[in-house]
Amino acid sequence: MKTPNNQRGAFTVEAVFGITVLMMMMMFIGDLANVLSGKTQSGQVSYAIATATKERLRFFDGRHKLSQQDFELLDSIAGDLLELQAPEKRDGYGLTIEGYNDSDIVAFTNDFDNGEPCQPANTISELAHLRPVRDDGVVFPIYQVTVCIKMDGFSQYFPGMRYVNSSSVLPGR
Repeated sequence: MKTPNNQRGAFTVEAVFGITVLMMMMMFIGDLANVLSGKTQSGQVSYAIATATKERLRFFDGRHKLSQQDFELLDSIAGDLLELQAPEKRDGYGLTIEGYNDSDIVAFTNDFDNGEPCQPANTISELAHLRPVRDDGVVFPIYQVTVCIKMDGFSQYFPGMRYVNSSSVLPGR
């Protein structure tokens, strides 16, 4: 049987290891919360921009085809929305807007500051089956908006977690 004199400092060593593990777990959970917050922000902004994009009659004079000018306007709106939600994300985002009208596919992209592209999980050509068809045979266009946000914290050091993205696909009117 060990005597208390031989165990001097054991509690301190165990407490240091225990507190270190708890601190690492708390930092990991905080980082996951940051990633989840970024995913939510990108989802909200992509849906808002997709909703504005689909309203072709109201906002874009009834033109179904996207133009560079349309993309620049929507890009500035996305930047303003991100600035309202998180000012530090204003420059750390990427945006891709794709339009599928008839057989014509148009895509515009604003890459991250470091040149890394913001790409959707599925290209719009893979989503052709989502285009609504009216009874008289008219096929409506669809639009896909992808918003990518850079992540801060420990997740930026892992290849798959450097940024989060969210895509929204809506039919045009």
